[in-house]
Amino acid sequence: MARLKWLWIGLFWVVGTVLLLEIVLRVSSGSLPGQVGVAARYVTTGQPYAENWTPAWRENRDHYYSLRPNIQNVLQYGTPSVNFRLSTYKLWDDGLPPDEGIGFRTPPIDYTVDAVVVGDSFGFCFTELEDCWVNLLARDTGLGIANLSQPVTGTISHGRILQDFGAPLTPPLVIWQFFGNDFNDDYGLLAWRGDIEPITDALDTPITPPSANPWVDTLRRHSALYAVGEVLITGRWQVITPDQIPFIPNYTVTYGNGEVLHFGKLYERQALDMSRPANQFGFERSQEAFQAAQALIETWDGRLIVVIIPTREEVYDFLTEPLMGKEALDKQRSARLSMLTLCDALQLACIDPLTAFQERARAGESLYYSDDMHLNPVGNRYLAQIVQAAIEQDTP
Repeated sequence: MARLKWLWIGLFWVVGTVLLLEIVLRVSSGSLPGQVGVAARYVTTGQPYAENWTPAWRENRDHYYSLRPNIQNVLQYGTPSVNFRLSTYKLWDDGLPPDEGIGFRTPPIDYTVDAVVVGDSFGFCFTELEDCWVNLLARDTGLGIANLSQPVTGTISHGRILQDFGAPLTPPLVIWQFFGNDFNDDYGLLAWRGDIEPITDALDTPITPPSANPWVDTLRRHSALYAVGEVLITGRWQVITPDQIPFIPNYTVTYGNGEVLHFGKLYERQALDMSRPANQFGFERSQEAFQAAQALIETWDGRLIVVIIPTREEVYDFLTEPLMGKEALDKQRSARLSMLTLCDALQLACIDPLTAFQERARAGESLYYSDDMHLNPVGNRYLAQIVQAAIEQDTP
């Protein structure tokens, strides 16, 4: 009887401890950091973010997406564990209601504009404003820079932004940020608008949900303690909904001083693969957009510099290629290499920081977020230094 008594006492304490931990994790889910917080919030609220949020970018017929104006210090997310504060402004009075039109991270212009930046989310920066390479470049060079970048946009959009918002400023320097999915975004914009018929592609990879043990999946979704424990063991949030499948990394490696890199998302493998007809179509539209931009910038005797952002798979190829395979990695390389062919064909001044980034990567430095394609504050800082050196070298 004594043994049974102690067994029940022990069982009581185990169950009590489990319940207490479950309650504590649920109550504190909003303040827990990183993937631990993501898992706990999902179990508690059904969504992985620290607060209910609306993306600052919305659909725009001319640009695919554009930023909503007059946002004040609102939390935004790249992934559930990557967030930053965002404020947006109109560059000038456009006669539209405050919540209509296009917003920019750049406040209204009250300074001499020495340069404008056009680009996508890599120019916009998924960081706090002071950590963005554009702001670091302005600080370190003393240049008055207007950042006109818009997330989820391609080259066609960047050309239109330059024409509508950059050209009136007649900047001596235009910095055009490029990422490999811009070709795909150019195709996507025209297909979404209905300007072209969607391009059927035999290379499309069917999207099927990964199989999971139903008991395990139930615990992931309904027990904060189990979800957090799994994150601490595996290093990542495991719950996957069908719409998230293209954006779930397929591989994970650890490097440097315990840094973790999740990579190999289906979206990037498809959007940067230049063997795909849709991306080739976008390439041709991008070439036209660059040619039009060159002609436009020449009208005020400005100069154009293109900054090409490499993928984290390329930068950390010594880690990624053994898992992805050379063929798969070459497909992701193909978009950047195609842009370099445009640089030669159109005689564009292009900056490719791949080699400099690879040197940092091999030294164990983390330049990208662990579970997001974008540059982290460290990567932004190095990019600013590379662009500054190129500008100063090219300055008469």
